[in-house]
Amino acid sequence: MARRDRNVFTIMVVPHAETKVFTFRVSTLAFQVICFGLVCLFLFMIIMVRSYQTMVGSMAELEELRMVNREQRAQIEQLAEETRALQQRMLLLDELDKQVREMMELQSSRSSKSSLGAAPAPPSLADVSAASMDGVGGPSLTGVGDGVVVGRRSIQVAKSALELLDAVSREMGERSKSLEEVRRAVSESTTYMASKPSIPPAFGYTTSRYGYRRTIFGSDFHSGYDIAAREGSPIVATADGTVVFAGWDGNYGNVVVVEHAYGWSTVYGHCAKVIVQVGDRVKRGEVIAFLGSTGRSTGPHVHYEVRVNGKTVNPYYYLGTR
Repeated sequence: MARRDRNVFTIMVVPHAETKVFTFRVSTLAFQVICFGLVCLFLFMIIMVRSYQTMVGSMAELEELRMVNREQRAQIEQLAEETRALQQRMLLLDELDKQVREMMELQSSRSSKSSLGAAPAPPSLADVSAASMDGVGGPSLTGVGDGVVVGRRSIQVAKSALELLDAVSREMGERSKSLEEVRRAVSESTTYMASKPSIPPAFGYTTSRYGYRRTIFGSDFHSGYDIAAREGSPIVATADGTVVFAGWDGNYGNVVVVEHAYGWSTVYGHCAKVIVQVGDRVKRGEVIAFLGSTGRSTGPHVHYEVRVNGKTVNPYYYLGTR
């Protein structure tokens, strides 16, 4: 009997008030089972608490990922839209370059068609909006709406847009070179036209033309055009250039010599008064002297010469009257 009592635990519950004392007798095996169950319950509670904390952290991270994906989706839509707009602008620029080259009679900068014309356009925004989690990997997440998470189709949209942007970047490099060539051509053409004598030096009537003639001084070769007008009438430069001589020169009387680009130079003789100095830059139509009858002259007029590389040519072809 004593040996049997050693395998039993007695648990007494003594209430605070003077009531009956409760006594429980539990065998050693039962006590061990109860203790093991309590330990298991404690461990289970710890695991549940940690799982709850992990789930709370995961939900916060999931919400952050959803927000980031919404932003990424909006950025991809904007990227696709801007890429298409840039492609259209580059095509318009390509057409403008072609038209300018045709106007300037310049050779095309390349024989092949623009790479932008053959480049595939990025998918439409509807394709981007239809992108979902299908094929991303793993099961769908509950609570994540369609189109919120960037999927493979959205990634393909971004990839296509980036490829097109790369093509546009290369095209812009080529177009920059082409437009620089056009700019130089336009600048050269503008300079050429501004330097070419193309207007009469004075308003009046022609009294002597270029070539051999007979005058009161005898027969000689007339190297210019004589334009008669009222004394004191303005004489203007017939093209942009630099004054290289301004003063008295024998038979020419008071004379102005303007040097232009591309080998042109012009001479204005028999002036009553010169109002420019050597080194002055003059523009076409700018008054440089006043008409007179100085030097070897029979009346008020301007002797106008056009020279090409120092040799006189017929001014008739440079009066802009043809």
